[in-house]
Amino acid sequence: MRGKSRLPVSVLVDRREEERVIHLVYVFKPTVKARANVAEFWDWVRARDLWFYDGLDMAHDPRWYVRTIGPEVHALEHSISFEDEAAWGTYRAAVALRSKEPDWERRRTEQEQWWEILEARILSDAPVPRRATLRRSRTDVA
Repeated sequence: MRGKSRLPVSVLVDRREEERVIHLVYVFKPTVKARANVAEFWDWVRARDLWFYDGLDMAHDPRWYVRTIGPEVHALEHSISFEDEAAWGTYRAAVALRSKEPDWERRRTEQEQWWEILEARILSDAPVPRRATLRRSRTDVA
């Protein structure tokens, strides 16, 4: 395969530090409805984010980004983080259990009105310390 690493994953994992945060990352393409109703779309995203993660205490630090350069400009990237693989497994089991409830599953699948899932992937932290370097003034926020 040209341009892609064929190294086994184990070569890239530093076993000296066992605990790595796991990040579940989705890429969503907004539908025609979402693009035509931007304010309603973002209201729906905010409400869904609160509803979906309610009670899923193993899921941390939900983040949303809008692509401005690259493939699928204006696609959304969403990530949610887990302390480790066990926490991610607990999350998957909880979502599977919830999906058996017809009302919950109906609300979950309404996402198809708003976006198409283009990609899903799992990332884990590299053995490099994370530094908080972004500093913003929040004086304009009440």
